[in-house]
Amino acid sequence: MSGKDSEQSGGEFDHKKNSKLLRFSSSLFQMGVIIAGSVWGGHELDVWQENKKPVWTIICALIGIGLGLYVAIREASNLSKDD
Repeated sequence: MSGKDSEQSGGEFDHKKNSKLLRFSSSLFQMGVIIAGSVWGGHELDVWQENKKPVWTIICALIGIGLGLYVAIREASNLSKDD
């Protein structure tokens, strides 16, 4: 059922709730991009340095996970303050 259907059937369409959902899903997408970019960068460093073990991939992945979590938690905190 679409948003118009719920409005026409007497239901209340909550734009504020949908806006928060969109902002939260956006921050999760950013988190994924940060982690993927970090892993890719670490892999490229390993290839460039001709490492036999993926040292830079692991280091950059952990940094990316930390940054991604920071972005997601900061956005979730901002969402809770907007209430």
